[in-house]
Amino acid sequence: MFSLLLTLALLAMLLHHFFIWKPLDTSVLYQKHAYLLFGHRGTPECEPENTMPSFERAIADGCNAIELDVYRTTDGHLIVFHDDTLERTTNGTGRVADHTLAELQELNAAHHWPGREERIPTLKTVIDTLPNDIIFNFEIKNFSFFSEQRTELELVRFIRENNLRDRVILSSFNPLNIWRVKMSDPKIFTALLWYNPSMLSLRHPIGVHLSHPDLFHPFEENVNWGVQFWSRVKRIPMHVWVVNDAEGMKKFARNPMIKGIMSDNAKLLVDTLGDELL
Repeated sequence: MFSLLLTLALLAMLLHHFFIWKPLDTSVLYQKHAYLLFGHRGTPECEPENTMPSFERAIADGCNAIELDVYRTTDGHLIVFHDDTLERTTNGTGRVADHTLAELQELNAAHHWPGREERIPTLKTVIDTLPNDIIFNFEIKNFSFFSEQRTELELVRFIRENNLRDRVILSSFNPLNIWRVKMSDPKIFTALLWYNPSMLSLRHPIGVHLSHPDLFHPFEENVNWGVQFWSRVKRIPMHVWVVNDAEGMKKFARNPMIKGIMSDNAKLLVDTLGDELL
């Protein structure tokens, strides 16, 4: 009898953890901006991605939110960069996380833009430079089971120290990153990047039941019945990425559960939706 009761109690706990959970109230994100228009890595169709000119251009074009990517350097600094390696966007080589901040800031982050010279910014520089009413999405770049660079835990500390709790979303494809954030500080807003690869991948959206995100960030081609079902059931807002055509922007804006769109072309996004939604 005791073993049966114990089994039932464990099953109840598992059911509660995986299904009966409640996301945070994210309404504070929309108090100043009813709809979030994200510059995705700034506005990379016009400026080198994830650089200060890219972020500043997106805001000048009218975006009220910025999406960016965060790595932790080998000497413990948070920097803004997308790829795991340096070759695509800089004149450097090797893994980002294997370099010190000083080494990274010697590189040209606009290497493939003729005549341009830009530095890889620190996260602190971005926060201190951009207006204090901008909403940020920090994407955690870690796809392993383990917190190798402790990036998500350092981001929790960064958010606390800079009083950013009401202005920042921590997002990831990896549900374990979100779970670690929740274990460290359950009041920080998190978002699961919704994508549909193999069932064996950490990126599979079944991770929603482990990570318990407060927002969904589906890829534009994956705004499917699954993410829309959980969005309605849990009343979780969605922000769609990455939408670079006007018709797609208008289509997603008509969905009442979608509260934001990310685009590589900030001006097109604002010109298409700004007057209607802001």
